[in-house]
Parts: sequence; structure tokens; C-alpha cells
Amino acid sequence: MRLIIPSAKVVPEELQKLGKLPAIIYPINQRITFDYLYEQYKEKTNSIDIICYENADKVQRRLKNYLGEKVKIEILPELSDLGHTIYFGLKDAVGTVIINFADTIVLDSVTGIKGNAFFCQEDYMSDTWTYFDEKDGTIVRIYDKEPVKKEIKKKLFVGVFQFTDAAYFRRCLEIAFEQESLQMSTFYYALQEYSKKYSMKAVLTNNWFDIGHEDKYYNSKLEVRAREFNHITIDKNRGILKKTSDDKDKFIGEIKWYLKLPADVEYVSPRIFDYSTSYVNPYVSMEYYAYHTVHELFLYGDLTLQQWIDIFNRIRFVCDDFKRYTVQDAGIRSALEEMYLTKTLQRFKKMKKDERFITFFESPIVVNGKRYLPLNEIIISLEQAIPEMLYDVDTFNIIHGDLCFANIMVDSNFSFIKVIDPRGKFGTYDIYGDFRYELAKLFHSVDGKYDFIIKDLFDLDYNSEAACINYRIQDRKREFDLYKVFLSTFATEIDSDLKKIELIEALLFLSMIPLHGESIRHQMVMLGTGLEILNRVIDIQIGEKKNV
Repeated sequence: MRLIIPSAKVVPEELQKLGKLPAIIYPINQRITFDYLYEQYKEKTNSIDIICYENADKVQRRLKNYLGEKVKIEILPELSDLGHTIYFGLKDAVGTVIINFADTIVLDSVTGIKGNAFFCQEDYMSDTWTYFDEKDGTIVRIYDKEPVKKEIKKKLFVGVFQFTDAAYFRRCLEIAFEQESLQMSTFYYALQEYSKKYSMKAVLTNNWFDIGHEDKYYNSKLEVRAREFNHITIDKNRGILKKTSDDKDKFIGEIKWYLKLPADVEYVSPRIFDYSTSYVNPYVSMEYYAYHTVHELFLYGDLTLQQWIDIFNRIRFVCDDFKRYTVQDAGIRSALEEMYLTKTLQRFKKMKKDERFITFFESPIVVNGKRYLPLNEIIISLEQAIPEMLYDVDTFNIIHGDLCFANIMVDSNFSFIKVIDPRGKFGTYDIYGDFRYELAKLFHSVDGKYDFIIKDLFDLDYNSEAACINYRIQDRKREFDLYKVFLSTFATEIDSDLKKIELIEALLFLSMIPLHGESIRHQMVMLGTGLEILNRVIDIQIGEKKNV
């Protein structure tokens, strides 16, 4: 079975705030559309053909890790209507073919339908969709985005079609191309023609998302998020998200963080409607926002320089607002020690129990051609460097504690932000902590490319026995250096603490390795990244001394 995904045009203008992106790579809840389609079809189809034209180069870059014998990108010689795009994709097709529009995700079993069929939904008519009348499997009339004069319900095409005779459907498209003054898309004319020979089953669904219209898109974000997280339920009608967690200690800390925020900084967090901090069954009900995370924008968006400056300025404003609330007491030193030294040593101890990392502790480590000290020796260096560099603050302020890009949401106009999933604890403190830690969390996204790592957007070759790692982050091509934009925006906040922040950033990467045991590939890239960043701060390189 063959799958054809027409994605020749970029999304409509109202969705271009994230850039002129084809629907197939448009972000939705920290993934892109194709991620969902691939999961649906990878086991059921022999080939997946994506037909592109506008900004095809962006599609090729984004889908690089998917491309191979099964997944192919074909580029149209010229842009025409939907029918011509699909005709091009069908050029060698025989037997059964599924056509899934690039802006459509159906959550029902799309590969479970039999014979000639398509998905549809019944709704009030509008000039946004394409509707149809059918009788005994034959489509007798099509209403293709026609003006509506009265309220009436009809069935509309969702955007997923299955044809058992691909060659004949291609012939139907040729017939459509020969028609003059068509009042509908050539694709739908061909569909109607095809149904005269092959009875088409209309399969009703209310379980689908449309990425091609702004209102439906943001509703889709809500629906998909609700399905992806087992511990989250969303009341769509009220816009309320209820969250539970198996990690009760951490989760209760998160709830208390929301509750303890001073009133004049509560704007940065969702409104809390109900909660319980009982260890038996902790939960929180809060306002839900279908905003993009900065993680999505960073990986998949195509934002302008000014848009990024606006986003960073919003984040900086919140950080500065938090700094108005401070605490000074005798517990700060022990909290710093716990977070930076004790935690790091504990994580290294855990990592040392993994036989895949034994050589890394005992032998020099090669990362991208450069040799670094074994981890055993690096630990000794850290035991000296951490107290010398990081125990020098006597004041904590309010921090989020896990200010990575995935936990920062931005409204559609990039005018304000909301933060979610706070750490809730810094040593013995709840809402207070080291501001440099806050910045380091941002650094580990924009500098260390953490977001690319967890999404497998990297090339990697490693040898555990030789303690050798070669990797390359598949970074975005931009007309500007986003890291420099970030440094410039936060120049006042960073001040003279850059090396200290980089040290914390390196510790974040090194200490998170044992927490990502589900992927040795992630762990290897995190180790390589952590060592390269650490080498900016303390000299761990062998054979080449840095100029100080």
C-alpha cells in the first residue's frame, strides 16, 4: 500500500506567524505534522511519498532523519492545483493508494478502512470546507467552498481517501484536467468521476485535526496534548487542564510553587482553580493555553530576528520581575552545595554503575576529534571548581527552576509568556534559588541545543569501548546567530557571570545523563556536549592548552 501526502503550498496567511511553512512540517505540541502521520502509517504502507513545491528545501531539512527507501520527497516541476499535485504523485502508482492531505490528522484507524473509502464529518455548511451529497456510494454533488445562504448540515471531506485502483483514479484526474470552467477542484471532480465506477464508502469521524485553518489548528493543539500525556485531562469546554503525576514529591513541589508566587507575578503562570497537595492523590486543575512553546518555535518555526528579540525580551522581563523578591539566610550555602556538587557527584555515581560508561571514567575521552580527561579526573577538577566558582552568592530570588524552552509558552502575537512545570525546589528552598541556574537552563537550550538532542535531531557515531563520540547537531539555518541575539538580550543579567553560567550549563548536561537511560544516543550526545561546554570553563582537554 502506498501513501501520498500532497504538501505543495505553505500554510494560509493567518498561520504564518511561525513562518511560511508547508503544513507537513508545521509544529503541533512539540512535534510536527509528519511525526503524527508517520506513526500512523509506518507499519501499514510500503512507501510514503511527500509531494512538495513551496519551501521544499525546508521540508527536506526537517525530514532528513526520515528520508530513505520508504519515505521520499518529490518536488513538483511547477505549482498548480491539488489535483495536479496528486496526479504527479500517482505517476507510477498501481493497486491501492491512500491520499492524506498534509494538513489533516485523523486519529481513527485510517489504515483499517477497507476498499474504496474516505473520511468525512457532518457539520453546518460554510465556505471553508468542501461538502458532498452521495447516494449508494456514488458522489452525486460536490460543494467546493461555496458561499452559504442558509444554515444546513452536510457531510464534508476530512482529507483522507483510499483508492483501490490508483491507475484509474489518475485517469479520472486526466478527465478533470480536460474540463473547462470547473466550479470545483480537479481533485474533487476526479473523485466524483471515480465514484461512478467504484462505490465509495463515506466513513464518519469526529476524531480529526485540521492544521490548515487557524481556529481548528489551535483546537487541534488542545486535543493532541490531551491525548499525548497520560496524566493530563483537558476540559475543552471550560479550558481547564487537570494534571496528576506518579512523581508525587516533585509534583507537590510544583503545585506549591504556583501557590506561593506573590500576587503581582502570578500573571506568568496559569490560573489555579483547584488542587490537592495530599500525598495520597495530589492534583492540580489550571487554566489551559493552546500557545506554542518556545521549544516548538526553536525547532520548527521560521521566526524573524525581531520575533526572537521580542520573545527573549518577554522572558527577560519575567526573570527581572522575579528578581524583585529575594531571600538571604544561612541556608543558601548548603543549597548551592546540594544542587551543584552533591547532585552532580550522585549522578556520576549512578552513571558509573552503567557498564557502557566504564571506559569513559577510566580512559581519555575523544569528542569530535578532541581528547579530554577521563571522567574520574574530571570529577576531581569539579570538586575544586564548583566551590571556587559557584558558592559566591548570598542572595536567592524567585526562580522557575526548570526554565527550558519546553516550559515557556508564548501567545500567538509574541506579546506575553506563560511558564509551566516549575522545578518547585532548589535545595531546601521552594520558589527561591540561584538566578544563574535560571539562566543556565536557558543556555542549555539556546547554546547546548538540548531541544534538538531530545528530538533526535543530530548525527552520531560513538564507540563506548574506545570512549569516542562524534556528533553533530542538526541546527537550524537562520540568517542570524540566535545565540548571539540571546547573549545581547540578556547582557545585563549575565554581566560578568558567563563562565559561571556555562559551568552550571555543563553540569546540567552531565548530571542528566543517568536520567535518560531510555536512549544511549541521547546520553552520548549529552556527554559530548557537556564536556565541550565544560572545557570552556576549566581546562579538561589533553594535548592542547587553552589560552587563558
